[in-house]
Amino acid sequence: MRRLLDSLKFSLGMLVLFVNLCTSSPVFASSQVASEQTLIAAFLYNFLKFTEWPEDSIENEITLCADKNSAFEELKAISGKSVQSKPVQVKFISLSDSYKQCQLLFLSRDISADNIREWINLTKGQPTLVVSNASGFLDMGGMIALINDGKNLNFSVNLEVTRNSSLKLNAQLLQIAREIRGR
Repeated sequence: MRRLLDSLKFSLGMLVLFVNLCTSSPVFASSQVASEQTLIAAFLYNFLKFTEWPEDSIENEITLCADKNSAFEELKAISGKSVQSKPVQVKFISLSDSYKQCQLLFLSRDISADNIREWINLTKGQPTLVVSNASGFLDMGGMIALINDGKNLNFSVNLEVTRNSSLKLNAQLLQIAREIRGR
């Protein structure tokens, strides 16, 4: 019963956060219906909130990076928000740029599978949470896959890969995951 109540509190909290994120930003508030990009931005923000990085991997700010080909306007609304008492900075980078300052790297399904695999190989074992909405992302070695089933946006987690990068996902976040691999 207690677990159910905690889960309900967490789900309600996620909903409140999503509504706040959507209504506090002119970018989010401009659309009556939340676009997939708006939902992705909200999920990424929550992943930042519910992930624990090694102490030496974060300095003055938390950086959310996206491949330049993954750039969408809604990500900019996250910039300046606070996560774990640190401001969030959003950067758009390419394979030739350093990813080492990125706590979270988002790779869009618009990127080729070869480039996604290259990003995964570059970040393997590093404390960078790699998230994508590309089909088969977990099978490629990704950490969190965003899944749009046409009605809802959900996510699946490859816990083994995440742990191998010294990242810890909050148990409440894992409770609402659609699938967890590598327990």
